[in-house]
Amino acid sequence: MSLALSAADDGPSLLQPLNQPLPVELSGSGHNWFTRYRRYPVFGPAWARARMRVWLAVALPLLLLMLLPMGLDRPRQDLPLGSLVQVAVQLLLPIVLGPWLCAWVRQRGWDPAREWGALLLALALTMGTVLGFHAWAAEPIKRWLAEQVGQVDETGKRRRVVMAIGVTVLSPDESASRVASGGPGPVLEPKPTGSMTNTATSALASFMLGGGLGLLAWRRQRADLATLARERELARAQARRREAEMRLSVLAAQVEPHFLFNTLAGVRSAIRTDPARASELVDRLVDYLRAAIPRLRSDGGAEATLGGQLDLVRTYLSLMVARMPRLSFDIDAPPDLLGASCPPLMLISLAENAIKHGAEPKIGPVRVTLQARRSEDGRLAITVADDGAGFDAEGHAGGGGLGLSNIRERLLQMHGDRASLALRALAGGGVAATLTVPLE
Repeated sequence: MSLALSAADDGPSLLQPLNQPLPVELSGSGHNWFTRYRRYPVFGPAWARARMRVWLAVALPLLLLMLLPMGLDRPRQDLPLGSLVQVAVQLLLPIVLGPWLCAWVRQRGWDPAREWGALLLALALTMGTVLGFHAWAAEPIKRWLAEQVGQVDETGKRRRVVMAIGVTVLSPDESASRVASGGPGPVLEPKPTGSMTNTATSALASFMLGGGLGLLAWRRQRADLATLARERELARAQARRREAEMRLSVLAAQVEPHFLFNTLAGVRSAIRTDPARASELVDRLVDYLRAAIPRLRSDGGAEATLGGQLDLVRTYLSLMVARMPRLSFDIDAPPDLLGASCPPLMLISLAENAIKHGAEPKIGPVRVTLQARRSEDGRLAITVADDGAGFDAEGHAGGGGLGLSNIRERLLQMHGDRASLALRALAGGGVAATLTVPLE
């Protein structure tokens, strides 16, 4: 399962699919039927449906257990139907209404602060509905039911019925007669309680039944999901980096023998016609290998610096000058930038591209320049330019295929949109490739 991220209050916040189970790292395993709803995002539609099923499966048998003993030994006119209806409504209404309203809120996709306020409002509305029923609708319903079953006195007023759950059910008159006759069993007298106490108790029960404790789980779940998303993103970034380093090592292993074969072929040819030049080629090749081999072995996994990469390019271009006397080069980099991080082997790839597709096709003298500077937005910008053949008839600079594509892909993996590679044609002929990376 993927976790999508967007900007929010606590760093990255999650657009976790509400109807899909949470990652097992957060929800755990081994849930039974009664705890299965905890596998889903709090207050989501799936969470609400599963929770309602569980709580209703507990509440409905409880109501039946309350009604069954009363109906076994009591006449119909003595059953407390009104009180049972009131208890059923106050028990079942928040179980259904609270999760449903909260699920509706979560489906709006609001930002966390607004969603938090809306969830509080949904639970407050649930409590208000239950309290409103208790205050204005319960008594009219009780009166109507009393009229239907004959629980009214001579004046037409509703006759009060005392309900004692799990013990017995007595009317006030029957309770008094049992006391007078010395009958067995306790006589239960309802103790008057204050309206504020009843209201507070009903409100608290409605809050709990409607999912009030889910508010704490909602906040904790958001924080846990954000942490998990960051951990997964870090793991993906590390995997992408390892993949890029492995591809870099493979590329170096493939390119280096080809370069060596071409250089050695040039040495063999120069031995016959110009031994002094052949000797210089060998010296330059030794200098290049001394600079290149340690970096080829380490830069795949270690941070490379601008100074180290420029040294590698300098030895390479010096070797190319020995092979191609009409070539010259210049490297310009401020001393304070030499310690900055620079992606390994990218500069030498651009230099090779300039030689192969700019210098070699051109007739006559050709120059390659490297310049490093701090860009206006504070990044490190390195330009490899040549005054060679330039773009071809189709607008490509020779190496605009696999080599430059690999560089762009590696930049994307390493730095995202903070790094780039741009090519442009120079007015006097030739091409400039500018590599821009974060200055670290």
